[in-house]
Amino acid sequence: MNTLNEATGKPRYELFERYFVGLLALLIGITVIAVSFMGPLVLGVIQHRTSPSGVYQIIGQDLADMLLLGPLCMIGGILFLLEKPQAKYILVLTPVALIYKGLTYGLGQEYTMYAGNIESFFWYFLAMVIAGLIIGMKSLTLFDKDDAPDLSSRGTYAFVVVTAALLFMFFMMWAGDTMQVISTGDTPSGSYSNAPMVFWAIRYLDLGLTIPLGFVSLYLILTRPKSAYPVILLFFGFFITLGTAVNAMGWYQFLSGDPELQLPALGIFGFLGALTWAGFIFLVKDKVRA
Repeated sequence: MNTLNEATGKPRYELFERYFVGLLALLIGITVIAVSFMGPLVLGVIQHRTSPSGVYQIIGQDLADMLLLGPLCMIGGILFLLEKPQAKYILVLTPVALIYKGLTYGLGQEYTMYAGNIESFFWYFLAMVIAGLIIGMKSLTLFDKDDAPDLSSRGTYAFVVVTAALLFMFFMMWAGDTMQVISTGDTPSGSYSNAPMVFWAIRYLDLGLTIPLGFVSLYLILTRPKSAYPVILLFFGFFITLGTAVNAMGWYQFLSGDPELQLPALGIFGFLGALTWAGFIFLVKDKVRA
């Protein structure tokens, strides 16, 4: 496995990994798009065990994933198979979002409260989690220090301060909901009693994963933007895919007249989504020009 390939002069395992990871990314991208089409967005073949508000949110998520996450996986996989240097900048955007999607769709279901058939599609969501782990581990190894751009200090500090403030507002909103459920047994809109599993799944993942990753990313941007550049891109890939999905969910809830929608959250998520896209562009703009 460690012998050199005669045609390329590279270790044979690199060729194996390129084909394996490239095909995996391509296939999981097709899977993400297929799940979006089979869900309530289009065909309704996949029936989620959740409340009507939960269905609105899933439609928004499926729309965003069909237009963004799935194509990113497919494009990254194709470019990696073709040995294009741009492949790593696309592949690194997808792993955490794949893991998050697989876990929320699998764990955030009210299996005893609502009818549905989501468990029949278990393998699709498990595949997303496994693919996210493999693509993430491989994509981080593709970068070196020369890939990191020189970031201006003034712009970096301004971005970090504003993003940190919005992340803190996001934390306070979710923490407030959690404390209210603990103290009273429900939220004012009844969203907790309508879908307790999805409530806890989202709070655990956001308070334990999304928000901490946001603060860690900001810290890395300030302290070691070059050595931690691929990790920063990994996190920001998650934020732009999840941020786009969350905003799609919120606006679909708004347009559908969902009484469980928290209007302040729509504003906060809108600002966070715009900032994460701005931050991502800030991180890769020099590479795009090159």
